Amino acid sequence: MCQCLTNFLIKTSCAIQLFLIRFPNCITSQILSFFYIIDLIIYSSYGAKEFLCKRFELIGPNFAALGKIVVGEYTQVVEILQSPQKRGYFLGRARLVQSKVPKDFILFLSDQEAGGNDLHSVLHNDIWENVMPKAMKRLSDPAFDRYISEAVSKTRRMQRDKKEFSNEIQKMVVRYVFHAIFDYPLSNDQVDLFHELFFSSSPTTSFINGAVKPFARLYCCCQGKRLKNIDEIMNIILQSPFMSDYAPSESNAYRTREEYAEHLMTVTGIAGCVGSAALCLQVFLAIPDDVPIDLTDHKELMLAVLEAARVRPPVNNVNVILKHEMEVLVGGKKFKFSPGTAVAASIGLASADPAIFSNPNVYNPKRENLLEATLNFNHVGFNSVGSGRRQCPGRNLAMKLASDLLIETRSYEKEKVYRPPTANSN
Repeated sequence: MCQCLTNFLIKTSCAIQLFLIRFPNCITSQILSFFYIIDLIIYSSYGAKEFLCKRFELIGPNFAALGKIVVGEYTQVVEILQSPQKRGYFLGRARLVQSKVPKDFILFLSDQEAGGNDLHSVLHNDIWENVMPKAMKRLSDPAFDRYISEAVSKTRRMQRDKKEFSNEIQKMVVRYVFHAIFDYPLSNDQVDLFHELFFSSSPTTSFINGAVKPFARLYCCCQGKRLKNIDEIMNIILQSPFMSDYAPSESNAYRTREEYAEHLMTVTGIAGCVGSAALCLQVFLAIPDDVPIDLTDHKELMLAVLEAARVRPPVNNVNVILKHEMEVLVGGKKFKFSPGTAVAASIGLASADPAIFSNPNVYNPKRENLLEATLNFNHVGFNSVGSGRRQCPGRNLAMKLASDLLIETRSYEKEKVYRPPTANSN
């Protein structure tokens, strides 16, 4: 009875949101905001995979939720990713309060062909051409291998506590990514500071959750700790070796040192650390212990990581605002949505589309179409060369980290001692 009621409420919510989205006005927007808040709480409580898959099961790959049209059909997600994108202040499942985040954070910038200016391409190319090549060269330092080995050693001694385990992996990623980008090894206290700012769930301390609508407005007078953390991290970045010889130039849009440091802090924290940590956790959670992987074969390692990311995508939603009318099949019926409609292209659902990936819930790194069909890194297919229109410019760093982590964890396999926590561990 309880399950039937839950299913009924989900279907009813989708139907109401679908109507509200199709007929926007002041009243429907206010009602839609209420449904967004309810879905946001449910999404955060159950997790992305559970939230998305439950609605896919009941409604299909496309549905109305989170105050948006969620598109999970692979071909339509590909169309969205490959087209010039108009962006708003959305991050994953959430809408953000504009005043609490940098206005020109790269994820919020529209492509020039979609009504934006050239700032997105300038900043995107600056990271790809000027930041990441230096970061990749620094990985030859033995310190980076030590970060991974120390983290794996610590997690081996832990009980099957998912939160404690996740925290240790996240802090390892913070050390690794921050050192690679800024040429600055963080102290333990600085790691804790950065971890609190970008991984905390509290709106009073978290950079991300402190900006989520509508909760950020409730804490507008209680974010002193969040602002203090931002200032301290900014000071560390400004004093780092990477910033020592910085001077505004055309390649970085003539930014001041402070503006550029803020831009890099946001990119490093949200995309670099939060995204890479999610990818690293999938190495543990999605790859079965008994799947044979040749640790000396670079391509086999890459496919193992890409398949883990397909099974449990680190990034689930790419949010766009329609510039042109779009037709979407929802619940077996075709609906047309007008320009200005918020749409979330669901990488999570598209990566489980059985029309593209047979037996999608089965981990299989030998899929023939995996390399060209993977949707992670905000791009169709994976190629270590070229930065693409909006492809994550730090993907090579993330893949290197995840691959080396897989090698390190598998090196203990014969001991039959190490067992990471399962996805259902408390």
